[in-house]
Amino acid sequence: MEEKELYSALISKLTKDFSLEGSSLPVASDLSVIKEFLINRIKELMSQDFERFLNSLYRIDVSESKVQEILHSKDKTTIPNKLADLIIDRQLLRLKTQILYKQGKL
Repeated sequence: MEEKELYSALISKLTKDFSLEGSSLPVASDLSVIKEFLINRIKELMSQDFERFLNSLYRIDVSESKVQEILHSKDKTTIPNKLADLIIDRQLLRLKTQILYKQGKL
C-alpha cells in the first residue's frame, strides 16, 4: 500500500474511532497535518468531554499503561502531542496488520 493510501485509511479510521464528521479531518497525505489536527481534537475532547476521549482511546486499543504514563507526565504541555503520536502509531499498526492479513501473510 502506498503512503498516500495508508494516510487515507488512517484518516478514515480516526474519523470512525473519534466519531468525527468525515469532513472534519484534513484530506492530506502529510502525516504532520493529520497529527496537528489530532492534537487539537485531543485538547478539545480532554477539556470538554474527557469521558468520551477515554472511550475513544479504549476503542482504538492503545496501551492503557502508556496512556497513564503520558497523562501523569510532569510536562503537561506535551500530553496532547504524545497522545497523538500514540494514537497514530496504534492506528498505523492496525492498518498494516489488516493489510498483511488480507494479503494472506498472517
